[in-house]
Amino acid sequence: MENAEASVRMEGYTVTPEMREQCKRVLRGEATMEECLKRFLKSRQKDDSVWHTV
Repeated sequence: MENAEASVRMEGYTVTPEMREQCKRVLRGEATMEECLKRFLKSRQKDDSVWHTV
C-alpha cells in the first residue's frame, strides 16, 4: 500500500482516506478495480476536489 501511495504522490496527487479505503476493499476482494475506477470517474465528474494535485 505504501508503494502505491508513493507512486500516486510522484504523479502529483494526494492520497485521501477515501482512496485508501477503496484500495483496501479491492485487496479484501469486496470490490473490483473496475468498480473503483468507475466510482473514481463518477466522483471526478461531480467534484474534482476529491483528488488534489500538488
